[in-house]
Amino acid sequence: MAAVYTGGSASVLYGYEAAGSLGTAPAANTIINIFGLNQKVSSLSLQTGQMPLNKLGQVEVSKFAYGQQQGTVNLGFVWDSEKSDKIFKALFGAPSSASNVDTYPASSTIPFTGVAGASGSVSVSPSSPLSLTTQIKVLTPSTNADNMNDGSGGTNHANDSLTRTLKGCIVQSLALSTSIGEVLNATIDMAFAREDSTSVSITNSFIEQNATANDQATTPYTFAHGALQMENGASSAAMADVTEVQDVDITLSTNAELLWGLGSHHATNVFRKIFDVTGRFRTSFKNKALIQAVIDQSRVAGTETIQEVANVGLSLTFTNPSNKSLKIELGGISITDHSTSGIEPAEPIFEEVNFKAKSVRIVSDHT
Repeated sequence: MAAVYTGGSASVLYGYEAAGSLGTAPAANTIINIFGLNQKVSSLSLQTGQMPLNKLGQVEVSKFAYGQQQGTVNLGFVWDSEKSDKIFKALFGAPSSASNVDTYPASSTIPFTGVAGASGSVSVSPSSPLSLTTQIKVLTPSTNADNMNDGSGGTNHANDSLTRTLKGCIVQSLALSTSIGEVLNATIDMAFAREDSTSVSITNSFIEQNATANDQATTPYTFAHGALQMENGASSAAMADVTEVQDVDITLSTNAELLWGLGSHHATNVFRKIFDVTGRFRTSFKNKALIQAVIDQSRVAGTETIQEVANVGLSLTFTNPSNKSLKIELGGISITDHSTSGIEPAEPIFEEVNFKAKSVRIVSDHT
């Protein structure tokens, strides 16, 4: 009986490719980064660009040709307070770092003023997003001698490691979300430029996820560690807690796309499109402030975006018991829509706000 592969013997690791080297995998000993805790590959697809060709005189397909090879992968994970923020490098480039505090984007790459005086999300030059190589490995159960064929003449082996190396991965969107009773969850949508081969090798050890050379998960953030703040609209111009938040999510979308050229089935470059920052939160209804802001946006001069304190209109912060923190600051916030629910007997009334921001700054404190 053939072995059944499960996630209990699998790993997902990534490493950054050199700038300008899309699809060129880095050294194996640098593919050591984890996305976070509870990693899962929700979907993985590789397209061949198949083109069926027909000919006169028959109704069957005559031949097949193949165009661009391209793939997509979606991953979900729980945000790790020490390791997960490394993925921001794929969106913003290398951070400004000081005393175990990383700030994205780095101050040297800011093209315009915004959050805390420096909130741009792209570099001054039209540079490409950084690409990464993702390796997905699965080990067959060692107790079953009838495992997957390794492609070397029909021989089957126990302890075979199936490795898929996805090269030229570009992050198209990163979403963070949490709600009452939940951890801080994240999802990543990536496109990748090439997968040259799927290798099967014999190994005598467990899959590399737990190897000491690789990043290991530490501590998650939960809803209880979070705080959402907005400008309170008072003359003192101060940020105030948005209390009784039921759920919140923020999505960062690079909308980056791969670029092909003559001479290869594989993408050779990548380019940026508009960087979108969107979000949503739901909280108990307390006063008219949010709905008034929606009404004023379109009818009162000077209210294109909500009021700000030091160029910050909304901030979402997670701080765990070890005082490690993740702060996401948004500037230039426009409320997309406002909805109310729960207007019924003996039920709490909630208001939900969807918004879009012009700029973002992220500070990850590992101290």
